[in-house]
Amino acid sequence: MSTAIIGVLLVVLGAGAYFGSRFVSKLLTWRHLDQTYEEEFAAPSEVAPDLKGKRLVFHIKTGLNQDDSQICVGFNIIFAAIEAGAHVSILFDAGAVLDLHDNLASTRVPVRLQKVIAYQMNLPVDQMPKNYREYLELLHRRGAKIYANTAMRIVTGDATHVKQKIAGYEFVEPATYTKAAELLSEADSVVVY
Repeated sequence: MSTAIIGVLLVVLGAGAYFGSRFVSKLLTWRHLDQTYEEEFAAPSEVAPDLKGKRLVFHIKTGLNQDDSQICVGFNIIFAAIEAGAHVSILFDAGAVLDLHDNLASTRVPVRLQKVIAYQMNLPVDQMPKNYREYLELLHRRGAKIYANTAMRIVTGDATHVKQKIAGYEFVEPATYTKAAELLSEADSVVVY
């Protein structure tokens, strides 16, 4: 066998061993995470008792197409704040308003994230939303007041519907610039995503 063939075989075997060990390591990490999900978590109201009664506005302005982690993390923190007893308003603005038309319904909540959220909120996993539209509906049912700066419709060429609710999201109130400013100014805290 030539030296070149032996060299190639060593490279292939070395790469296989390296990536194989990374795969096994990742598999063990996933198993560890599954065990972690099953641990007991304190109720959000016990973890953050100072949130009870506070008025929080979550200003969601980054669209899923811009950075999908923003809305995803935002929804999780909103849920925790609601469960801790805060009075929550959500203001969709800028690029995030566009997500109310299609992207929320078509973006799935990953199964592992459903587990993490369910266990931290002390809820059955089967009650967790499967997509972000369902997640927004859950936040609304839990007490969040939801608004959308529908002036964004002017930008998208839909100016005649600026004061109307977005189809399929009847629980989302259209907000003028003045209403958005009022929400932001009256909050105890504003969290931006």
